[in-house]
Amino acid sequence: MKSAQWIAVLVFALMVGGVSFVSVYLGGQAPDSADSSLPVASASLNFPFKSFPREFAPQWVENMQTTEVGQTGYQDYWFVNDSGQDVLVGLNGKGCTCSEVEITVAPPSWMSYLIRSAVVSALQQPPRGLDNLTILAAAYDRAYQFPELPNAETTVLTRELSATAKVPAGAVGRVRLSWHQDQVKPLRTYADLWMGERGGNANVRLETSVRISLPLEVNKELTIPAITERELEKLKKGQRGWIICFSLTRPAFHIQAELLHEYPWTAQSDPVEVGDPVPLSSETLRRLENREPMQGLTALSGYRIPVIVRAKAKDGTPMEWGRFQRVVQLSSPDPGINPVQIQVTGEVIGDISIAGDEGGTINLGPFLRRNGTHHQINLETDEKGIDLELDKTRMPKYLDVTLSPPQETGGHRSWVLRVKVPPNAARGEFPRADNPDYRDSAIYVKTKGKKSGTSLRSIRIPVKGVANEG
Repeated sequence: MKSAQWIAVLVFALMVGGVSFVSVYLGGQAPDSADSSLPVASASLNFPFKSFPREFAPQWVENMQTTEVGQTGYQDYWFVNDSGQDVLVGLNGKGCTCSEVEITVAPPSWMSYLIRSAVVSALQQPPRGLDNLTILAAAYDRAYQFPELPNAETTVLTRELSATAKVPAGAVGRVRLSWHQDQVKPLRTYADLWMGERGGNANVRLETSVRISLPLEVNKELTIPAITERELEKLKKGQRGWIICFSLTRPAFHIQAELLHEYPWTAQSDPVEVGDPVPLSSETLRRLENREPMQGLTALSGYRIPVIVRAKAKDGTPMEWGRFQRVVQLSSPDPGINPVQIQVTGEVIGDISIAGDEGGTINLGPFLRRNGTHHQINLETDEKGIDLELDKTRMPKYLDVTLSPPQETGGHRSWVLRVKVPPNAARGEFPRADNPDYRDSAIYVKTKGKKSGTSLRSIRIPVKGVANEG
């Protein structure tokens, strides 16, 4: 910490202790000056901390502040007027139109509260070194914003000369920089103040970095690890993945999870299920904060929600082979939390292998919409009792698909699956969630013959591409 910061903090500590306050603010004798004939520096206020989060503060002391979209957040900057004279304060400028700057001077009745607050803070958080001691002396902690007590003299500062505040000699107070944003974004804002007179040499810049966030944070994609059908049949509790959701702005919230069943699935026939939300422990929340995208942020509350893949549904319907996809919707009765849809994907490896472009996926790539495109892959098996047919009831409207008769070579069977997008049949990227016609972009093939000891199966083959206007 720079020497000027040390002096400001120590002076402020004395102020909180009431020494200068009693002698100056209540009209007593100020400490002896060295020489009244020496030139007097421009009167100004002392701010122990001018930027948040503080670069030198360890993470256990302070994380970046987070404000919810559409809500007002603020940061307080404590000050002491140790100049020995009254100081006029005004605004040169501020970081954005979303910000407001106000200054509050503490009346004498606040001093006992400030002393008590600093002492309680020190007793509750034993010093872990001299740096922390100075922080406690300044009575700063996110839970100890400058107290909201009556009889305070507060002025909203603007660039108008009439919108200024006079801070008495020896007074303690705060400058509050507040903001209100309707967009999710990182925000860095500031208040640039002049002291004494506008255009003089006494100025201070108070800065803060804040993240404007949604009330609910969640990854909108969940991939469940691939598993073979035989391994899946052995798992009594099924193969599991977890949706993790949390809030950076709310100490508590309610969440509901629902699996959105599309044809032909129902709650009874779908082998994929969603379990009840489980609250995250404080230890898990802290582990979340150690992940790189979260560094410097604080998770206040959250849940983990199990997504379970079983070998069979409640009515006995078996899980499809190949790459599967489901949509889980999170919603909340709490105001301000909008529904969020999570794309859940995974793979069940069965007796049909798919020689696709990306491990079982047909990738058509970008193509001109007016020209269309086509592609083909092979389906293969060593099981002699299996035959295949297209499930035309689940075919996307923009795809023309054919399946060849089986070819046999030494007990090995194979089929050629040909895929065509006719000219002007598709538009834009697929799959995509905003349009039901493109949401489940996949070809479904069914087994015809009955394999010994198992039920008939459905095989899902995802198709992706981009139909450009060109």
